[in-house]
Amino acid sequence: MKTTAKNILAALGLMVVAGQASFGGVSGRGMETPRGYAPAMLSNGRVCLTADFLGGVPAPPKKARNSFLTYGIFIEGRRLGPPRYNLYGHGRYETRLAIDGQLRYVPDSWTQTLDAVGARSIVTNVFGSVTRVVETFVAADADVIAVRQTFPGADLARLTVGLDYFEPRDERLVGQWEELPDGRAFAYTVYGRNVDRGRITLRQVREDGAFVTFISYGKPYAGTYAELAKRHAAAWSAYYGASYVEVPDAELMRMRLMAEYQMKCNVTDWTIPVGIFPSHWSGKSFAFDEMYGVQGLLSSGHFAEAKRAADFRFATLPQAQQRVKHRTQKFFGYGARWIWEGMEDNVIEGSPLGYWHDHIFHMSAIARTCHLTASYMGDAAYLRGKAYPVMRECARFFRSQYVYEAPDGSAFIGKCTDLERLGPGRDRPFMTTCGVMHTFRTCADVATSLGVDAEEAADWRATADRLEKSLPVKDGRFAATANDLDALSMGTLAGYFPFPVFPKGHAQQTAAVDYFLAQGAKGGNMYPTGKKICPWYAATMAMAALRAGEGEKAVPLLKEAASSAGLWGEYWEINEPGVAEYRPWFMTAAGNCLYALNQMLLMEADGECRLAAGVPSTWKDYSFRLPAEGGYEVECAVKGGTLARLVLRARRSGAGRRVRVVLPDGTRRDVELH
Repeated sequence: MKTTAKNILAALGLMVVAGQASFGGVSGRGMETPRGYAPAMLSNGRVCLTADFLGGVPAPPKKARNSFLTYGIFIEGRRLGPPRYNLYGHGRYETRLAIDGQLRYVPDSWTQTLDAVGARSIVTNVFGSVTRVVETFVAADADVIAVRQTFPGADLARLTVGLDYFEPRDERLVGQWEELPDGRAFAYTVYGRNVDRGRITLRQVREDGAFVTFISYGKPYAGTYAELAKRHAAAWSAYYGASYVEVPDAELMRMRLMAEYQMKCNVTDWTIPVGIFPSHWSGKSFAFDEMYGVQGLLSSGHFAEAKRAADFRFATLPQAQQRVKHRTQKFFGYGARWIWEGMEDNVIEGSPLGYWHDHIFHMSAIARTCHLTASYMGDAAYLRGKAYPVMRECARFFRSQYVYEAPDGSAFIGKCTDLERLGPGRDRPFMTTCGVMHTFRTCADVATSLGVDAEEAADWRATADRLEKSLPVKDGRFAATANDLDALSMGTLAGYFPFPVFPKGHAQQTAAVDYFLAQGAKGGNMYPTGKKICPWYAATMAMAALRAGEGEKAVPLLKEAASSAGLWGEYWEINEPGVAEYRPWFMTAAGNCLYALNQMLLMEADGECRLAAGVPSTWKDYSFRLPAEGGYEVECAVKGGTLARLVLRARRSGAGRRVRVVLPDGTRRDVELH
């Protein structure tokens, strides 16, 4: 039996005792929660909420630890005004229960389960002889929260059941409640970045012995719980059915499922932000983080979700061109520049003043996002019509603005911010330069394949070659920056990942990978804090090891990433209890871990399709069905250490084309696409 999303939970188990980390659920007594508890995230990419162990959305804690998590209900794009343009809350709610006329709020004991397969929270509260089960989900196809309360075996005549909604409050918000025959509605206006007018409708019904509340944002939901739940389950089942992975490691299996869950929760109608919470940069988008999410989605076959990012960059290309527009045009043009922390229209910079505004490598991330999207989909029309126009403007921006040329003909990237941990003003920054080189070479290849921009393509290739000669080196390995050769930076992996510009076995890049992997715990977080390796970095290190040909290091690094998971198995930005605890439900780590795990099984590099490049020799039985760059899908099964099945299927066109495949035993074979 293939271990797909439908049966992973049964294989791993759902419940755990208080304080123990496992996949599925946590338990406690009264109002006590296990250390590291964060409410479960439920989201459809528009409406996002924090669901707690009482079946409601909790009030914010009096004292949040660091940048922990903002509790509440939030809707993507609904923002306050300057200076930060933060998301504003849409209130919260609490379940209400009276037993024999006495209100009961604090349970004797509780268990909360996050069903990542069904995208729902299931809470069981025990109040003496009465047990309450609260099931909650945010509908996949409507901006509706469904809350269903049941009382197994209880005398319902003893109970009074309801739900209390606490409306949003802000000095820029005005609104009032209206009573309805089967509920109530709150109509409001917010004078924020825009003038937002909205309506929150509560409809309460009895259905099949259950007490159900529908909370609608916009058009009220008028159907049944059964109908909504069926559509919701079908949508999530179809999502998970896009690919499958079966490996003999339960920790990595739950890691992949939770990564897929987090990714779908964060795909908005416009792009893929880090999180739809004020604590997560208020749902604003960073092109660099966006790229990691796109890679995870594409490599799992979630093309409709992944292409939102490239579509967004194409839609906002005129604004990005305006950023560097001039009345006159050079031969190559000035290109385009997207802002660092973008909102839905890419018009206003969303971040506070800081040296992060001097980043430019996010432009390389945009080019890679667009190219990978077209490549995985195998869509030549998309490449020509949307992806390449964006890529070309990124290349033109670098060429006109940031390539410095010396009298001797050499070229280098001028000072800018590389990874933030290094601070501002980095000279010849390695990661940024690799991104520029990758943009130039990829754009040149695409231009040649499309038969366009021949002169620019030739210049891009030549410029990339000159930039390569400028890269900083120390002791036979690439260094982070020319003005700090000793800096320990994850950016020194960049020529393998995330911008693959060097082939496997490149001496200086491989030496840089080995050096950082040996020293990683000293610089394993994006901030100079903590003592471990955060999941985003661990997955990056796994990818660099894979591309260096050191695949045996991939699984230990991915298990390092998994070790910092929260109680639900969720990804944090940094999760070191008592040392540094930042942002549970952190999309970037989820996308990167998902991509690294998929690439461990199926990786495209140096013109080859490499199977099981990171699979340990102890794994004798594993299988997968995953998409590959180039517009085809690979289905592979290894049984007893022997290749039992291998099929390559063209996605759109290309049947009969042959692909060079590196088999799990290291041999090479040309395999025909079906």
